[in-house]
Amino acid sequence: MQMFVRFNKVFWRTIWHVRTVILALLALVVVNAVPIALIEKMPFGDALYFAFVTGLTIGYGDIVMQTPVGRLIALLIAVVGILISGMIVAAAVHAVRESMEKS
Repeated sequence: MQMFVRFNKVFWRTIWHVRTVILALLALVVVNAVPIALIEKMPFGDALYFAFVTGLTIGYGDIVMQTPVGRLIALLIAVVGILISGMIVAAAVHAVRESMEKS
């Protein structure tokens, strides 16, 4: 139980240290929903949903970009999503290492 508590503490402390980067990347996902809505002529809510589904690398396929520019923006959102996921995984790995060393 002590190891889990230590992991939790280190994980959230690490996330707190990189919060600015994570928030900036999340803001990029939201901001990129605007050109998608305009270029693909869809409601902003649908574009925002698409941006988060793409950014989280889920990709349901229920909304698909039709224009080359829309597809390019979707690729950029996917790269940003991979960066966010990578940062969270890196924080978790760091927390596991720290909690294993201290126990």
